[in-house]
Amino acid sequence: MAATLVGEKIAATLVGGAFLSASVQTILDKLSSTEFRDFINNKKLNINNRAVKQWLDDLKDAVFDAEDLLNQISYESLRCKVENTQSTNKTSQVWSFLSSPFNTFYREINSQMKIMCDSLQLFAQHKDILGLQSKIGKVSRRTPSSSVVNASVMVGRNDDKETIMNMLLSESSTGNNNIGVVAILGMGGVGKTTLAQLVYNNEKVQDHFDFKAWACVSEDFDILSVTKTLLESVTSRAWETNNLDFLRVELKKTLSDKRFLFVLDDLWNDNYNDWDELVTPLINGNSGSRVIVTTRQQKVAEVAHTFPIHKLEVLSNEDTWSLLSKHAFGSENFCDNKGSNLEAIGRQIARKCAGLPIAAKTLGGVLRSKRDAKEWTEVLNNKIWNLPNDNVLPALLLSYQYLPSQLKRCFSYCSIFPKDYTLDRKQLVLLWMAEGFLDYSQDEKAMEEVGDDCFAELLSRSLIQQLHVGTRKQKFVMHDLVNDLATIVSGKTCYRVEFGGDTSKNVRHCSYSQEEYDIVKKFKIFYKFKCLRTYLPCCSWRNFNYLSKKVVDDLLPTFGRLRVLSLSRYTNITVLPDSIGSLVQLRYLDLSYTEIKSLPDTICNLYYLQTLILSYCFKFIELPEHIGKLINLRHLDIHYTRITEMPKQIIELENLQTLTVFIVGKKNVGLSVRELARFPKLQGKLFIKNLQNIIDVVEAYDADLKSKEHIEELTLQWGMETDDSLKEKDVLDMLIPPVNLNRLNIDLYGGTSFPSWLGDSSFSNMVSLSIENCGYCVTLPPLGQLSALKNLSIRGMSILETIGPEFYGIVGGGSNSSFQPFPSLKNLYFDNMPNWKKWLPFQDGMFPFPCLKTLILYNCPELRGNLPNHLSSIETFVYKGCPRLLESPPTLEWPSIKAIDISGDLHSTNNQWPFVQSDLPCLLQSVSVCFFDTMFSLPQMILSSTCLRFLKLDSIPSLTAFPREGLPTSLQELLIYNCEKLSFMPPETWSNYTSLLELTLVSSCGSLSSFPLDGFPKLQELYIDGCTGLESIFISESSSYHSSTLQELNVRSCKALISLPQRMDTLTALERLYLHHLPKLEFALYEGVFLPPKLQTISITSVRITKMPPLIEWGFQSLTYLSNLYIKDNDDVVHTLLKEQLLPTSLVFLSISKLSEVKCLGGNGLESFPEHSLPSSLKLLSISKCPVLEERYESERGGNWSEISHIPVIKINDKVTI
Repeated sequence: MAATLVGEKIAATLVGGAFLSASVQTILDKLSSTEFRDFINNKKLNINNRAVKQWLDDLKDAVFDAEDLLNQISYESLRCKVENTQSTNKTSQVWSFLSSPFNTFYREINSQMKIMCDSLQLFAQHKDILGLQSKIGKVSRRTPSSSVVNASVMVGRNDDKETIMNMLLSESSTGNNNIGVVAILGMGGVGKTTLAQLVYNNEKVQDHFDFKAWACVSEDFDILSVTKTLLESVTSRAWETNNLDFLRVELKKTLSDKRFLFVLDDLWNDNYNDWDELVTPLINGNSGSRVIVTTRQQKVAEVAHTFPIHKLEVLSNEDTWSLLSKHAFGSENFCDNKGSNLEAIGRQIARKCAGLPIAAKTLGGVLRSKRDAKEWTEVLNNKIWNLPNDNVLPALLLSYQYLPSQLKRCFSYCSIFPKDYTLDRKQLVLLWMAEGFLDYSQDEKAMEEVGDDCFAELLSRSLIQQLHVGTRKQKFVMHDLVNDLATIVSGKTCYRVEFGGDTSKNVRHCSYSQEEYDIVKKFKIFYKFKCLRTYLPCCSWRNFNYLSKKVVDDLLPTFGRLRVLSLSRYTNITVLPDSIGSLVQLRYLDLSYTEIKSLPDTICNLYYLQTLILSYCFKFIELPEHIGKLINLRHLDIHYTRITEMPKQIIELENLQTLTVFIVGKKNVGLSVRELARFPKLQGKLFIKNLQNIIDVVEAYDADLKSKEHIEELTLQWGMETDDSLKEKDVLDMLIPPVNLNRLNIDLYGGTSFPSWLGDSSFSNMVSLSIENCGYCVTLPPLGQLSALKNLSIRGMSILETIGPEFYGIVGGGSNSSFQPFPSLKNLYFDNMPNWKKWLPFQDGMFPFPCLKTLILYNCPELRGNLPNHLSSIETFVYKGCPRLLESPPTLEWPSIKAIDISGDLHSTNNQWPFVQSDLPCLLQSVSVCFFDTMFSLPQMILSSTCLRFLKLDSIPSLTAFPREGLPTSLQELLIYNCEKLSFMPPETWSNYTSLLELTLVSSCGSLSSFPLDGFPKLQELYIDGCTGLESIFISESSSYHSSTLQELNVRSCKALISLPQRMDTLTALERLYLHHLPKLEFALYEGVFLPPKLQTISITSVRITKMPPLIEWGFQSLTYLSNLYIKDNDDVVHTLLKEQLLPTSLVFLSISKLSEVKCLGGNGLESFPEHSLPSSLKLLSISKCPVLEERYESERGGNWSEISHIPVIKINDKVTI
């Protein structure tokens, strides 16, 4: 809890060494005491005792209230300082003012402080009554492990077992002293001990080693105990002495010239000296001796290992089910008559385990005595923690109990994030910082560094896991059961709206999953929260979401204690109310992806504000003039805004660490680039705009970019027009970045050459470089020398004609046979190079680009000749707008090529397919071919690929038929555009394509007159648009076809289409049906046949609906899954559905568009909604291009507005009322 830090932080913030009132001092003394810290962070108290649990919850609430009160006092002091109402050198006068009995603020605060002191005293008395001890004991220990294992129930670990076995039996060198250490790393309950037991008892292992011993170390690292355990195991006798030196000597003698295997299970200590002392007696062992260490902590594994650390991951869903079923049924034969009935439920239960073996074993044990489906369903609907004989919580809780207090606060806070939510490392650190969780007073580290260390520690302890290691954007997630653990330990402090039900009014941190339309009803429970500190929507990553105006205007201003507020991605937020300035405790404010243009002046009252995020506010034009009043602001993100000038007061923000954009002002307007020197702590991204406004080159030197060693990405941008090329060259010479820069972007540079520092090998951390629109440069810098460079983009080099030796890094004509240019480059991108003619090969040394994965060439119309050959790693090749290259296509020795995307030129008759060496194995998985006028048949390399998954053909007018042998049957997705002469595959061959999931035909296959839906056996999505010859889509009458795969049918602009399948009810998996602009279609069903039962979305535009049978008999009301209905230009359909009240009660979204002008309900159209025609389930009603309806239902002014005002979201044309 942040409250444990109050005593140290608040006292320093308020007055330093000045006099405090007795009440304030009493509170500070209580909150900062060691005893208090112990109780707040103790999770070993008997929380099963209702009285103790209630006492602890009440204590936490009182502590939070005390901290809020002290922060209120602190804010008043800060306000006086900022607004300069008192002389800044008379701190005692400030406190004299606060302590005056005549001061209203003091009287109110003093009364509250007295109540707070009495409350804390009462808690101390209750503690004694409840018999709680102030001394905190050691964390609870897990049951010690042993070497015995039941191998018959081991599932899904064969690969892991083989990896560990290879390390144990290997004769290779393993480091110092003949001892090889194998570290098995993983979260609690993932099966580390079981894996160690499995290899420990393997026959090959037993024969390989002279001695074996197993020691369960656990959290209390006792060298004496571990040493004695190992010695007793290898000597098969008990040792009574506790003399450590004697035991170590005996162990050393016993192991002399012997090959041994020791297992140290559940090691927690990461102190290298302790580890070294433990293993020193083992050095006399024979070569090939091994020690297996199992641990939850990365640091421990790093201290111990000599072999590569083996990270044990969770099981797959299938393996989890297999393990669970073995424990539930006691044998492999779980699919007997009884078991098979339970398998569907059991698999859902297995998914609850989220791949954790201990959870599968626990649940399997619970189910072992149950054979009734109802009992299994009860287990499915119950939380794992609530089940009898639960071993999962203790296994995971141990990881929590072993955390330092600071990490406990940070970890429990993570319960506000939904399961499977992708955690942003930097954002989470800023949130922890805003909540006051980070204790940064003990050393010189900045808060952000302390927070990042906390994140790294949770990652090291497997409480947070990293996904997609090696990608530019690091992604992290919390295991589902670890998320449950965080929820348990956070208690009533944190709340996610998705939990539902009632909760405490004293919730401090609240989050909710952001939806496209967040209506006020969703926030009903928020009105009871009076102490809220965190309001956090967990983003859906949609850029167009809507939030009820009442939330912003009425609800949020009531949260006076709020520290974290995010309104990100709500595009209907265009203005912030002035009341934002009343949330004086705010530390973190995220307004990204909103449509605000500016901030109210009251924003400058937020003196505590640390983080302000305005990125992707594309309409935002200016920062507040008095932004200098935000004296605690550390992070200001204004990336992708329309700000044109920096406010002068920004230079007063001495603590600023993030400033994503700096705009260089013109003479006497805005700020000079040299003002960047005022921000020595800048980190992350920095985008410097309008560098053409620099008057004197010395200004660029004074900016001192070179010293800003925490900048990770730097963008340097000039203006569109260059009026002094020489000055721009000199400016870039002076703007030397720090050598540890990761990413550099240069745009609109007007110099004629690049500076010597660009491409210098000293930039050994640079992984990404982009050079764009540098239209006066005739050569590229020596970029081949950048040893870490992975991504290179060259665009808009309008006069460059040749790429030669200088590009590879050969300067001055020298050569080096051992030099390999671009040793790490993975992605190379050229675009808009109108005069580039030659790409000269590298002549000296080794082949360049040994790691290149992707090569993209766009709009290089003059490029000809050979491309780099011998690209052994290349997987993706894209070239478009390079017609000269296709006239004499290169021979490509690219054995690893998997994806090709080539666009030719329809006006050229010389387009040819690039030749890939025929004796190379074809690994193609994706091919896109566009704009080839002379391609009469598909290249053999496409047809011979046995692993082709994706094929796109676009604008190939000369292609008339597929080959007789057909396309590769491995295809999963086939897209054909603008190939009107192409004859589609004969229907009798369609059954061969058992992998095809998606088929798209757009303005193609003009001879295709009918399409049987039962042709492709696994088809899931069918999109047909503009196929002029298509007359019918049908299901074969002879077929007993019931499609369990087709999920989407989308047919548009097929002018000859007359009919769809009349047996639509056989499409049992169909969820989405789109019928648009089909003028000849008469959509009808057989008598007694309904629409597909699982339809979720129906969209109909300009389609004739026949009246045989009447629409009323089509079963609309029985569509219990239907949630979205879009109708456009179909007056009769709307009229019937509403008049006859046919809309199903599941409907959530109804869109009505482009209806004819109408006179009355009895006519052919609609002028108002009949009473009770709209189902109560409706959450969103959209009306557009319906003039009569628009007028009647206009928000708050239309005569019929009251009839629909109960609907949460109403959208009339582009206006949204929510």
